[in-house]
Amino acid sequence: MKSGVYLAIFRLRRTRTIAIDRLGRFTLRRGFYLYVGSAQRNLEARLDRHNRRHKPLRWHIDYLSTKAPMVGALVLRGPKNWECRLAAIMAKHYPLPIARFGASDCRCSGHLFFCQA
Repeated sequence: MKSGVYLAIFRLRRTRTIAIDRLGRFTLRRGFYLYVGSAQRNLEARLDRHNRRHKPLRWHIDYLSTKAPMVGALVLRGPKNWECRLAAIMAKHYPLPIARFGASDCRCSGHLFFCQA
C-alpha cells in the first residue's frame, strides 16, 4: 500500500523527560504511545522512518521514536481526512499526553495518545 492512514504504537520502557521541538519539554510515563498519522505516498518508507532510532529530527514523532521503539502499526487504506477522524475517535478512549503533538497542520487537539502498560 502506497498511501493511507496509520496508527503506530511505541513503547516507552521507563518514564522520561523528552524535549519536543517547539512544543517544549514533557515528562512521559512508562507505557504505550499511540500515534495517528497519514502518508499520501511512500507509506512504507514513513513507517520505516518511525522505526529507525537514528535520524534527523523533523516531525514531532521523531522526538518520541528516537526514545521509544515502534512495536507495531495498523494501516488503513483511506484518504488523508481519516487521520483526524481516527484521532477524534482515539481521543474518546485514551488520554492526550501532549497537546498539539502531530497536529501542526490541522485543528485537532493532538495525534498522540497514552495507553498505560
